[in-house]
Amino acid sequence: MAVALMVGEVGFVGKATHQLRWGTVALTLLFALEQGINWLRSRNRRLYLRASGLHVSVAVGALVMMGLLLLTDPEAGAYNKVSLLFYVAVQGAIFCSLSLRALKHQARLTALRIRPGWLLIGSFALIIGIGTLLLKLPRAIAAGEHFSWLDALFTSTSTVCVTGLAVENTAHFFTPTGQIILLALIQIGGLGIMTITFYLSTMLFHGMSMYDRQCLGEMISEKHLAHVSHALRFIILFTLSSELLGAVWIYGALPSDHGVTERAFQAVFHSISAFCNAGFSTLPDGLADSWVRGNVSLQACISLLIILGGMGSLVIRDLLLWFQARFQRLQNPASPRVRLRVHTRLVLTVTLILLVGGALAMGVSEYLLFKGQENGGRWITAWFFSATARTAGFNTVDMGGIGPVTAQILILLMLIGGSPGGTAGGMRTTVFAVAALHLWNQLRMFPQLILFRRRLPDMLGPRALVVLVLTTAWLFVNLAILRQLEPRVEGASLIFELVSAFATVGLSLNLTPELSDGAKGLLIVNMFVGRIGLMTLLTSLVPATRRRPLQYPTEDILLL
Repeated sequence: MAVALMVGEVGFVGKATHQLRWGTVALTLLFALEQGINWLRSRNRRLYLRASGLHVSVAVGALVMMGLLLLTDPEAGAYNKVSLLFYVAVQGAIFCSLSLRALKHQARLTALRIRPGWLLIGSFALIIGIGTLLLKLPRAIAAGEHFSWLDALFTSTSTVCVTGLAVENTAHFFTPTGQIILLALIQIGGLGIMTITFYLSTMLFHGMSMYDRQCLGEMISEKHLAHVSHALRFIILFTLSSELLGAVWIYGALPSDHGVTERAFQAVFHSISAFCNAGFSTLPDGLADSWVRGNVSLQACISLLIILGGMGSLVIRDLLLWFQARFQRLQNPASPRVRLRVHTRLVLTVTLILLVGGALAMGVSEYLLFKGQENGGRWITAWFFSATARTAGFNTVDMGGIGPVTAQILILLMLIGGSPGGTAGGMRTTVFAVAALHLWNQLRMFPQLILFRRRLPDMLGPRALVVLVLTTAWLFVNLAILRQLEPRVEGASLIFELVSAFATVGLSLNLTPELSDGAKGLLIVNMFVGRIGLMTLLTSLVPATRRRPLQYPTEDILLL
């Protein structure tokens, strides 16, 4: 009922009508009556107030708020929008209270022993479906515009999977209500609905079981089950704090010729979109818009948020612990020495190489081999290209005007993508590095994987090669289908669009709005698979063997 009232007010009517007004009164009375009955039926009423104090406070606050609202005239006009805000606040508070109570039953879901991959797939599919319905609300799009169900599904998938491909101009096509819906989907998609659910359940009710830790550990790329709770708390806090600081920086970087409200909204939207590597922008031409053109400070903040979100919160956590240990050793030399994990070192090394190498390569390809566009300077533009290709999707120039060699470099960077545990997509930096090292070792006939004076597990190299081969095969098959669906489009443009969708980047050579319905459907599948991971999908579909493998005699075959 609370959801229906909020959707009706915000998505359809846009004002507090007589029916919605009394519907909210009925909702508040029912919720308060339920809390009162539960309090009267409880054996220990003081203990009940202590355990359910949040819900009781919501009931009391909703009653007080509704009492004040009933004293106002619903047709007052000047403050009808303010009244609508208070009505939505009451409905939202009751809905949140009921949702938190529902989290108590989260253990029943994990008790079903559903494979973590299916939980991840199901949670993303659920949010995409809800997002599609919300984007179809009449007040989500501008008056007179038409939004098909397929385009709504495409946009919802692109936001939840933090891709950034868009079939319509976000600034002009969507109303402020629609843009807020997009922002909420980006935030939920970036963190993951299961991550948010487990976090709230742990913080508000009880700790996680071992199976909960196993499920969540696979979702956030944390192998040590004892560290899952701390890692989960750090992910949430680091994400929110980074987005908040980013919003403050962007607000200060934006020109002051717009109002405070407009600048604040743009700052919050772009901060969340950048950290989650979504690439959506509420400016008409993205970061190439004339209002922010040449704004180096804005580009620096956006690129920093992209890099932080793409590296992963667990890498940042390991770095902070290392710096803390080094500081303690300066104060007390006898304190134990802490070493960065191999994973952290590898992510930092590969990220630095790709960022600097990508910027140099695109500086040469775009400005020496081609007379490319620039925004804030040639090397600033090349650096931003290198950063945004790490699955972010922001553009500071018209992507339809880039050089052909630059497009090929972007395809490679998009395919490699970000790092495990972050908001970025792609094949992952660690997969690329380990696969390359394994191939080099095979050429040298060296049997072991050694990184930073540490030996990696023997199966890690072949597993990285499996991901590389499966990704290539997946893209090859999908490209063949896409060429049949779009026979008039150049093959290079189709490859760029497909890799951008699969790697959840969002960069486009201005092709997305022109695609056929079949091609859009194929990109929807690729965005979804790219976000949850191809290996996650395949391992969830293939049943795990429970039989103990037999030891057979060994015999060699010829390969070359």
